Amino acid sequence: MKAKKILSFILKTLLLSAVMLMMTFISSMIRPLSQEGNAAQDEGTIMLLLFTVTSVYALTIGLVIKNARGSRLQLILGLLLSFYGVQTVMGQIEAIFFLTPLGENWGAGSVTVMQMPLDFIVSQFIIWGAVALVGVPVAVLLFAKRKKATRNSIQWLPKMSSREWLLKIGLVIIAYELLYFGFGYFVAWKNPAILAYYQGTDPGSFIAQMQHVAAETPGLYGLQAFRALLWLVIALPVISMLRHKKWAGALLTGLFVSLPMNIPHIIPNPYMPADVRIIHFWETVSSTFIFGIVMFLLFHPRISEFKQADKKLDNA
Repeated sequence: MKAKKILSFILKTLLLSAVMLMMTFISSMIRPLSQEGNAAQDEGTIMLLLFTVTSVYALTIGLVIKNARGSRLQLILGLLLSFYGVQTVMGQIEAIFFLTPLGENWGAGSVTVMQMPLDFIVSQFIIWGAVALVGVPVAVLLFAKRKKATRNSIQWLPKMSSREWLLKIGLVIIAYELLYFGFGYFVAWKNPAILAYYQGTDPGSFIAQMQHVAAETPGLYGLQAFRALLWLVIALPVISMLRHKKWAGALLTGLFVSLPMNIPHIIPNPYMPADVRIIHFWETVSSTFIFGIVMFLLFHPRISEFKQADKKLDNA
């Protein structure tokens, strides 16, 4: 029976991946996912890479749903926010502030060698928005089990005092700033390809780099604090769904916030060289995976709260 369940999960994942791939092609008729940068690539290779990307999306969404709690409508609404936020919103915010002229004052402190047109960034919001609108409901229909009505409620926000909320939000911001700048410096900024692409320099140490950021682009600290809060808003629905099995939920949250945003780096595009894409992939997938675990451990409700909520529903 277990083998049948695994096979069923794999087949459903591949089906969902195919649906999302089809929606990618349909929605990208508005504007291609990339332009001349893919001209030299074999079409079969590009399709395989895109299918790999949508398969990762399908796998992460499917794993969350299989371990989630809530009605189908709740799962759809929560995952629409979380998946679109992770896959599109967070990554495109980075693109706006680093790969456009805004990067000189808000991003790396310089203009990149190759800039990304704003209309291309806008097209990504449209394309992947369409994929999410179709893919998430299909995923819920494929993976979600029908549950008893009394067990369907999702408590979207953990019960905490105002003081505890402020403390944990502060910890989220600090954790994200440390992970973002730490991995950004030691994994990315130490690489000559990254320095050349962003036309930057290595001051020699992490502390010196932080001082350089404070002097040249102080707004970057505020931007990343805002992104930390946005990460929390996006991740909370998933954290609320993943009840019980605390460490399994933490790992799933880490995968959900890290892979969908970063897996598109495997697809060639005309705005970022392959070596830069690969470095950014390892930099951001590792830092956001850890950050996802941190958010889960800080905001995942206690098991006792679930049992109390269930008793109230049963007695209602």
